[in-house]
Amino acid sequence: MNPCSRKVLMLYRDLLRYSKNLQLSDKEYFMNRIKDEFKRNKPLENPDEIEFQYKKGITLLKNKRILILLKKYTLDLSKVPTLNENDLKEQFVHGSGPGGQSVNRTLNCVVLTHKLSGIVVKCHESRSLEKNRKKAREILVRKLDNAMNGEDSIENQKKIIDRNRRNTYELKRKKLNELKEKWKKREFSDNDKE
Repeated sequence: MNPCSRKVLMLYRDLLRYSKNLQLSDKEYFMNRIKDEFKRNKPLENPDEIEFQYKKGITLLKNKRILILLKKYTLDLSKVPTLNENDLKEQFVHGSGPGGQSVNRTLNCVVLTHKLSGIVVKCHESRSLEKNRKKAREILVRKLDNAMNGEDSIENQKKIIDRNRRNTYELKRKKLNELKEKWKKREFSDNDKE
């Protein structure tokens, strides 16, 4: 059963819809990547090429595996845990801190408990309950990722990328300083001889 080119286009539209829900990825990069693929696949007529592109898109959508490009470096998001709402216990409690009565009176602080791991997250960053619920889930995913994946977690991957960037920057800086010193010795030793 070969998918027609219309199915491929519908698939890429689904991928664009999916990209709006991304939490840990660069949404603009992902959307631009999908749009480029969409433009490339629009005029396809070869059935084998259509089937290949369809399978490629389905794999992206099913596995939710997206690589974020950070210039030369990539982050692997394939191991990031997904939250199941049945595994969460959500409570709304009174907020605290600056804001006076409007904060203390309303139940806009979110406390999320992951039943399986026992990780508890409390979020009260804004006065909006929906924003706090969304942010609490993002924090919980990050904490679960750190607990489950350890060295392969997104935070650890970013730290490694930053360390590699710093090291390459330091090497370039040292080389430049060495070249400057050599140039100074060469220039000033020539001037002394004259």
